[in-house]
Amino acid sequence: MNTNDFRTICGQFTTGITVITTSYNEQPYGFTANSFASVSLEPPIVLFCLKTESETNKAFQGSKRFAINILSDKQEAVSNTFASSKNSQEVRFEQVELLSNSAPVIKGGLGYLVGDIIKYEEVGDHIVYYGQVTEGQHVEGNPLLYAKGGYQRLG
Repeated sequence: MNTNDFRTICGQFTTGITVITTSYNEQPYGFTANSFASVSLEPPIVLFCLKTESETNKAFQGSKRFAINILSDKQEAVSNTFASSKNSQEVRFEQVELLSNSAPVIKGGLGYLVGDIIKYEEVGDHIVYYGQVTEGQHVEGNPLLYAKGGYQRLG
């Protein structure tokens, strides 16, 4: 299938936006992703995907921990900051306030899931990470959504 057609078709599916983070060698790492899904309730397992060529893979594979930060509709700037390859990890984390937690959790989101990476494998041009969730929290609000090549809002 043509790559542009595939992207356009998948773009019809609305997804939430997350920033997925870890800490490795006492440095925080993170990236914006809409490639996140729950896999299992018992035990609680999720998956997320990261481009194979990303240097951030080393941090996730080295730390074996993750935090999935579910962004609110007020966090478009956070999404853009963590999505830009022009921004270093230092610049990305200068723009947010972190909660005191066992992993880098960004303040102001709708919720977060923290856990341990239990498996990862290269599939196509991405690495798929599977993680078992060990803690989490949620708050009320509306999610930041993405569809048709741009941000969307409920309502």
